[in-house]
Amino acid sequence: METMDPSEPHGQPLQPERPSPAPPAWEAGGDQTGEGPPAWATRGAPTDRGTMGGGGVLGTPLGFPGEPAGGVRGTPGGFPGEPAGGVRGTPGGFPGESGWPGWSPPPVPPARRPRRGGWVVAVVVALAAVLVAGVLALRPAVRVEPPRQQAAAQGAATPAAAADPRAEVPKLLAKRAKAVLRGDRAAFLATVDRRRAAYYRSQAALFARMRTVPFSAVDYQVTDQQNWATATVRRRYAPDRVYLPHLQLRYRFKGQDASPVLGHLYYTFVLTRSGWRIGGQGDARPAWRDDVQIWDAGPVRTRRTDRTLVVHHPGSETLAGRLLEAAERAYGEVAATWTGRWERKVVILVPHDQEEAERLVDMRDLSLIVALSSSSVDSGPGGRVLGNRMVVNSTVLAPYRNLELQNVVTHEMTHVATRTLGDVPLFLVEGFAEYTALRPLRRYPPSLTRPALAERVLAGRFDGRLPSARELRGRDGQVAYDEASTFCLWVVEGYGEGKLRALYRAFAGPRPPTADELDRGFREVLGVSKRTAEARWAAWVRARL
Repeated sequence: METMDPSEPHGQPLQPERPSPAPPAWEAGGDQTGEGPPAWATRGAPTDRGTMGGGGVLGTPLGFPGEPAGGVRGTPGGFPGEPAGGVRGTPGGFPGESGWPGWSPPPVPPARRPRRGGWVVAVVVALAAVLVAGVLALRPAVRVEPPRQQAAAQGAATPAAAADPRAEVPKLLAKRAKAVLRGDRAAFLATVDRRRAAYYRSQAALFARMRTVPFSAVDYQVTDQQNWATATVRRRYAPDRVYLPHLQLRYRFKGQDASPVLGHLYYTFVLTRSGWRIGGQGDARPAWRDDVQIWDAGPVRTRRTDRTLVVHHPGSETLAGRLLEAAERAYGEVAATWTGRWERKVVILVPHDQEEAERLVDMRDLSLIVALSSSSVDSGPGGRVLGNRMVVNSTVLAPYRNLELQNVVTHEMTHVATRTLGDVPLFLVEGFAEYTALRPLRRYPPSLTRPALAERVLAGRFDGRLPSARELRGRDGQVAYDEASTFCLWVVEGYGEGKLRALYRAFAGPRPPTADELDRGFREVLGVSKRTAEARWAAWVRARL
């Protein structure tokens, strides 16, 4: 699944999510039991927040392409010939592991706590109350004096009182960025209002966590100079002057990022006797929310090669190592189907659990998503697609065995490789990523590698239509993903992989193609209308599955 993350609030939409695979159709014989979850974006649809996005969305949840942002995978599984394995269902190992062929479901992920309705309002109200109480408790006593004397004293004590925050805040942020890169704790904390003790301590803890991150570049930019502080925010920080602009964090990881990754921030700046300082954040909610970064949840560790960087928290070393190995194999699998230019480097983020993954990608429920790919969309001219991130749902992915985990990583890496082409139809985005992931198993019949669709055909419920974006994002997403990938397989068998790539590129652009443009693309590349191609593919599916 893939997600897009534009740098402005009303940027490109989220991409589709990739569903979790259903257990394969070959006979079971594995050594694991239990049912696995369906699956977003490394097998999910791409997502598009105001910040992350890409060619596909595994973020239309981290699963399959849809946009910034993958597809959803279901119960992990292996493929024929592996112990307890199959394709996209019960996890399985690689050929050579005992029990080949076979299939059995992975352990059931731990139950999630039910979400309570209205939590956004409750949290915002509670946070506002806590902040107000904290400010009142921490604010030093104000000397009462006649208006003229008070103004004179304030002016004398605060020489920067007339300073324009639009000129001073960018300078303060530049000092903060330099402090991060130099590891200068004192300089970093000098950008914070030390009178607000709780926030000051939280910033000291943030600095300690950021010291564990392999930054090569950090920059804070003001993207909207307007003061968005409401009357409520002004009262919260009174009598200090307040400035609340829109900010953007831009950063790169050492040896990895050719382009920066973008994130939104909403610091509240207050005018102190020493000038403008950061007094708090979160005051722009609910209209705008700060983007969450992996270091916000705790210190990080890394595993890396020359082209792959896995960023994880302490305690996730085993999963991080497995992901690194799978990524190194995936480069060759992606190169076999996609010949376009891309960075050929990937960053994989491994959060503690599903709840942290949901915060990282700003989605409410990833219980059906295994992984997502995400990118940022620059707000400048041209809307460049930046970044090359995969975010995995550790809660769902950890039980997967090697073959299924490989399938997830290859699918998501395909989204990263193709993300710069823009709004390609989702059935091609997700179908191409899934075709690439399953290509190493092409010697097996599609009835085994696409079991969910095979079951639908046998039940007489196959409608013969290419899947819509809604279907790819829905709860029956695994069937839709099988339909999309079999369409790509049909094109390859009838026309060749070169034609499949040409069809994909035919729809590259900043907006989705119209029905007429879609039909014209089919005619130009395959020599038949979309309707004819769809009918021939449907007949092929009924005959082969």
